[in-house]
Amino acid sequence: MYELLDKVVMVHPTLTHDPVHMQGHMGTIYNLDVEKDEVLVKFKNQMIGLYSTDALLMLVPGEEILDKLRAHLHEEIDGQDVIDILGLYLLDATGELNHRKEALDLAMSRANLMFATVVSVQDYIDVHRDLDPDYKPGRGR
Repeated sequence: MYELLDKVVMVHPTLTHDPVHMQGHMGTIYNLDVEKDEVLVKFKNQMIGLYSTDALLMLVPGEEILDKLRAHLHEEIDGQDVIDILGLYLLDATGELNHRKEALDLAMSRANLMFATVVSVQDYIDVHRDLDPDYKPGRGR
């Protein structure tokens, strides 16, 4: 799960217990231990918070955004929503931290885009753990 290090995440806005009070704020994954369900998130103010994987939201990886759009083509998706989803994909694809934060912020502000653009870190791990041949439990920085 090395690909999650330095990934932009948002603390779930409705998280009820957050000792560092960063609900709805964005940071980057500083370290993680998948087996212990512990993720250290570093915020803009240099504060570090400890979270479980289900308390953090992230952008769906770009190629998966496109897959989700293809899978939902049979449904009635507003043309503007498709354009906006592709815009988020392009922002994330730049690889620049500010663009990735902007993309996640936009995705979280538009409920009708979230089906294709936002996933919890836990759901990401659940899907990708079985796909990663190099997965080693408990590995982080």
